[in-house]
Amino acid sequence: MSASRARFGGIHKIHKGPLREQVRAQIRRLILTNRLLPGQAIVIDQLSNDLGVSHTPVREALAMLQYDGLVAMRPYENPRVAEVDESDVREVWHMRLLLEEWAIGRAALALSEETLDEIAVILDNAYREAELGRYDAHLESDIALHGLILEVTENKLFKRLADLVNDQSIRIRWLVEAVGSREEILSIIDEHYALLAALRARDPDLARERLHAHLETGMQRTLTALASMEAVGK
Repeated sequence: MSASRARFGGIHKIHKGPLREQVRAQIRRLILTNRLLPGQAIVIDQLSNDLGVSHTPVREALAMLQYDGLVAMRPYENPRVAEVDESDVREVWHMRLLLEEWAIGRAALALSEETLDEIAVILDNAYREAELGRYDAHLESDIALHGLILEVTENKLFKRLADLVNDQSIRIRWLVEAVGSREEILSIIDEHYALLAALRARDPDLARERLHAHLETGMQRTLTALASMEAVGK
């Protein structure tokens, strides 16, 4: 289960393989984990040096990330990481409701017990870490669980759309949940346990019902947290 093992690390030198795709993956990782923050200028010279490549694959990768909605590019200015505002949150979460509710009904019938056991271990670790005020494991478990729900379908068009929405939601979740309170994070993990229980019950209707409640609550949590962050920044 690749989703459960996916971790977001720092920047690495580029080696063999298509440069443009490798550079895109590295910059994408930096944006999704908010090592490059919303609105931050992206200095091509610095990135080229860090990655050990010329400017060309960096520019090509940034153009691809602009298409993905993660980078904003304007003439005669440095590229910037796309901003996140209230409308972005609402748009992304509404799309998540459409996509994940469709997918989780299938996941409830398709996921193996072994896979669900792996998710349970990940959630248990996230809960232990969150009780100690450490939230990286929670963020990774959040991405793993929701990613797994989206991966279960073999519909290629769905997968392309889901990947685009998921990228947007990951960086918003990483930005906001990283500053959440201990109680909020533990509450989110409890909601994940409820989703897992519905998947174990092989009950598509219950899984959709719990996912809908989880995402609606999550959108409100995210909007509240984003408003608080914006107020602090003023």
